[in-house]
Amino acid sequence: MILRIASYILLFVILSSCGGGGGSSIENTNDSITQPPNNPFVYIPPSSTSTDNCVAKSQPVANSWHEDFSSNELNINYWSYDEGCNDNGGGCNGNNEAQNYTSNDSDNLFIEDGHLKIQPIYDDINKFNDPYCDDRSCNYTWDYTSARIMTSGKKVISPGSQITVCFKNPDGMGHWPAVWMLPQGFVEGQKRWPQDGENDLMEHMRTLNANETQSTIHFGTSGTAKNIYKIESIPANVDFYDKFHSVTLKWQTDKLEYFLDTQTEPYFTVIKDSQTEFNTEYWPFNEDFYLIINVASGGNAGGSPDNSMFCHDASCSNLAEPDRGRLLIDYIEIKSID
Repeated sequence: MILRIASYILLFVILSSCGGGGGSSIENTNDSITQPPNNPFVYIPPSSTSTDNCVAKSQPVANSWHEDFSSNELNINYWSYDEGCNDNGGGCNGNNEAQNYTSNDSDNLFIEDGHLKIQPIYDDINKFNDPYCDDRSCNYTWDYTSARIMTSGKKVISPGSQITVCFKNPDGMGHWPAVWMLPQGFVEGQKRWPQDGENDLMEHMRTLNANETQSTIHFGTSGTAKNIYKIESIPANVDFYDKFHSVTLKWQTDKLEYFLDTQTEPYFTVIKDSQTEFNTEYWPFNEDFYLIINVASGGNAGGSPDNSMFCHDASCSNLAEPDRGRLLIDYIEIKSID
């Protein structure tokens, strides 16, 4: 069954497309425990990988989940489309985003060459008619469409898990790709943002360079949304547009570790008992979450879109290299931490 966040709750007014909670309302809390003193993270590309710089796929074991997109269709046993925009006063998804998320799996999302591909489309001539208006007295049209999928209610992820995603980002200002998680029960209105948490494994925003990525956690029960984040850069000749890279989260009930193209040395670590914010704030990362993958267009963090870098039709005929305008996912692995 296709799920539509817009019809469930108003909380997405303050949520971003990736997750991040709504632009200026966020209190940025700079991470203070990224690495031990005198032991900074140094990016070293893997010597042997499955796809460009991603860590190699592991062998399936008991209680593990491997999604390699070997089928030509999205597996609805694990994934649902999250449609719409949900403009309830804070702009699209609370971030003034320009896109409408669709379930058109021939235009905005498809599987090709063993990769999941999310393709934002800019078309100011054949505008997208918002399906919410089919039986309502409204007339919303959209120049931008994209896709967002989630595993809510189908594939639950629990503490004690290691999640790895092999991805390649779209190029160009205005693309806002993200791999992130929300608490199971959020769609049903049983969990709330930000107090029940949000975990952004990877997102790329307008403020980042081509060779930078960001991981963030969101939380806060004191009336102000808070976050802790880390931006990591890699050598410019292996940027996130030209090469596949992997992000891994090792998630324990009281500790979060994020890895880039490795699973041995984290570039970002958050430990509940070492982070002063959680002396007074609730730590929400000890309950089940679900996975979300999307590409927003424009918005507070996506920036003003460079339409020349967007696909203009389903076949992306305007770009010499169509995949430059798409988010590509090669594989996803979830397994228990050893």
